[in-house]
Amino acid sequence: MNGSENGELILSDQTGALLMLNKEERKLLKQLLSMTMGSESGKAYIIKKLGPEYIKVAEKLLQALGVT
Repeated sequence: MNGSENGELILSDQTGALLMLNKEERKLLKQLLSMTMGSESGKAYIIKKLGPEYIKVAEKLLQALGVT
């Protein structure tokens, strides 16, 4: 996960696919993930829908977005 010169965040997944997020998309994603990861029911929903490994994915994504 790394940034680009024009302020977009470039993310890659395990398959090598790239996702570029602009400032507004990063702001929305940061808020949604912060709310979800800040509640037990949000974490439980992620685990139920995607599996427990996605909690780590969410934590790494929040780190990449600048939330510690």
